[in-house]
Amino acid sequence: MREIGPGFHFDAFMREYVAQGAGRTLDEAVAHWHATRRQAAEPQPVGAQFEFNRFLRDWHSRHPGGSRTEALAAWRDHRSRPRG
Repeated sequence: MREIGPGFHFDAFMREYVAQGAGRTLDEAVAHWHATRRQAAEPQPVGAQFEFNRFLRDWHSRHPGGSRTEALAAWRDHRSRPRG
């Protein structure tokens, strides 16, 4: 908490750092956290395995005043369509 603060979470930048960083120190991880905050604040692509999240992000960007209920109805409609 003292080094990073209450906002720490394992985002994509930290998950990749940990997965590829055997032998690194906690101090190096803290430095990586701080170094990636600006980039982490920018919208990141949503992985293909998270189709629902990607759909909702796209839907809300097209319908900024849309409700959760409307977004979920659009998702159900989207998923009911044949895949090509």
